[in-house]
Amino acid sequence: MHDLRSKTCCFSGYRIEKMPFSANDTAAADALCATLDRAVERAALQGYTRFLSGMSTGFDLWAAQAVLRARAHFPVELLCAVPFDRQADQYPAIWKRSFNQCLLAADRVYALSRQYYPGCYAARNRFMVDASSLLICYFSGQPGGTAQTVRMAEQAGLRIVNLAERQMTLF
Repeated sequence: MHDLRSKTCCFSGYRIEKMPFSANDTAAADALCATLDRAVERAALQGYTRFLSGMSTGFDLWAAQAVLRARAHFPVELLCAVPFDRQADQYPAIWKRSFNQCLLAADRVYALSRQYYPGCYAARNRFMVDASSLLICYFSGQPGGTAQTVRMAEQAGLRIVNLAERQMTLF
């Protein structure tokens, strides 16, 4: 996969409960999804053809859906990095449905472990960063997995597009 790194973009962002808007705020979610659509389009125009989602609720699944929408205009692939089998078992029904639809539509699914273990999300984040040269994220400074992924990406020299920044520069 290393030779494809220059064409691979990964995503990282907050789960729905950590977003700065309510899960019921469809206008805010729609606005973020439109921003994700533009970010994926810009990446595709720059030659990115492979997009890697970690498949958690919120940003990850919205990003996966943006890649699927981009297929109508660009030759892009959705790659799903699932940290462990049955990741979506505890998701609310709407998110579980989205998860399953994205998995079925994906070009490739990487199941990194058969079962949950402490550190499996960090291993998934490392897998995505190691496979990519661009990170599109939603990071406002909150601690957690997204902060960890952004730090990994910075250390690995990835280009980072942060959709949470007020003055966005989409490369």
